[in-house]
Amino acid sequence: MGSENFDWLRFVVVYTAARLGLLLALVVFGAFAGSVLFPALATFLPYSMIGVKNFLTQPDVKSAIGTLVICLFLVWVFFDDGRKHTAYEEWSLATILGVLILVGMLYFIPAIFRDSFNAEGKGDIFYKVLYYPAGWVIKMLDDNYLVGVMGSILVMLGTAFAAYVMSYKLYVKKHPVLLVSDSRRMMQTVSDDEDITDDES
Repeated sequence: MGSENFDWLRFVVVYTAARLGLLLALVVFGAFAGSVLFPALATFLPYSMIGVKNFLTQPDVKSAIGTLVICLFLVWVFFDDGRKHTAYEEWSLATILGVLILVGMLYFIPAIFRDSFNAEGKGDIFYKVLYYPAGWVIKMLDDNYLVGVMGSILVMLGTAFAAYVMSYKLYVKKHPVLLVSDSRRMMQTVSDDEDITDDES
């Protein structure tokens, strides 16, 4: 029993660290896509589409584009995670929720210290890049920085969670035998717990 708990804890720690690293990498890429790549592509639009060009180069729109890019990659990664975890019978709603909550909390922590941190030079760039996906949410919430950051986190990680659950449902629909396996495993766990309780009494 102790070995199983250790394996589960190790899986959660490694998986959380990997997905936090992925999110940070995607945030940097999303900032590049929103602030550099898409505006550069917009310059190739004909003059007759000047309105579209001006729209795509607005700061909040560029931030929203960065968020969209991040979400697309998160859907791809977490959909694949859900499929693999289901195939190897490692799928757990509690585990994925716990991992995403931890990732969200760790990503949010620097925002708490933004006001007390002397955000000049590199510090200013750090916060602009780290929370680039939150720009459009902050603007929508009348420059409420912390709530805007939390909102962007909910959008990104909510998308990841939805992709993970959808992957599970689709995979189980194709392989219904997995539901039977999950039910048997749950019944075995309940039976083991009852045996332990009986032994203690």
